[in-house]
Amino acid sequence: MLDRLRLLPTVILCASLLLVLKLADFAAGGDGSATLAAISTAQASAPKEESGEQAAEADNEGEEETAGKDAGAEKDAGEAGTADAAPAKPIPAAEPEISKSERTVLQSLAERREELDARAKELDTRERLLAAAEKRVEDRVAELKAIEAKINERIGAEDKANEERLAGLVSMYETMKPKDAARIFERLDMGVLIDVVTRMQPRKMAAVLAAMDPVVAQDLTVELATGDRLSGIRPGEDGAKAPAATARPAEKAS
Repeated sequence: MLDRLRLLPTVILCASLLLVLKLADFAAGGDGSATLAAISTAQASAPKEESGEQAAEADNEGEEETAGKDAGAEKDAGEAGTADAAPAKPIPAAEPEISKSERTVLQSLAERREELDARAKELDTRERLLAAAEKRVEDRVAELKAIEAKINERIGAEDKANEERLAGLVSMYETMKPKDAARIFERLDMGVLIDVVTRMQPRKMAAVLAAMDPVVAQDLTVELATGDRLSGIRPGEDGAKAPAATARPAEKAS
């Protein structure tokens, strides 16, 4: 388009020259052949110039197209290089400024967190200590139960042995004459006497009781009825029974 605009002054100039030549020819009284020849020459030269301009324009367009292709190739190569290149690291955003009050709140929260952590550790320590104490108590209770079981077992064995001994004594006294058994019963300790008579057959014990001293028989009857054997103090052991028991043989002898 620009090349055509550049040709426009040339065409106008040629037309002006032709017009001048034509006017000069008419003024000279010619038949216009010279003017026609000049017009033919101008028309012949004009297409040549126009074709030259068109060729130049085509060359310029070719150069522009080539330059555009080169630029496009460079652009594609640049884009490919950019794509192959490592992605750029994002720029970190600037941290917001913390006000004094916010800093104070954060500091107090951090201190509170430390206090809570310390309290939690203390509670954990206490729980472990309590668990250890409970374990020791449980072990001690189990140990005491084992000791108690052994004691009960021993007591049971002793009771069984005592029962066997008492059974032997009872059998022996039951085979004795009531008078002889009564004389021995009068001198026995009240606790032992009760253990023996409570295991004897009632019929045989009645015969022995009838042969005993009335005072001793009375004390034995009261003891059997009331079961008063508290603190090892038994009726007749306060100084009244022993002298009577020791004196009876003398009285009987007299």
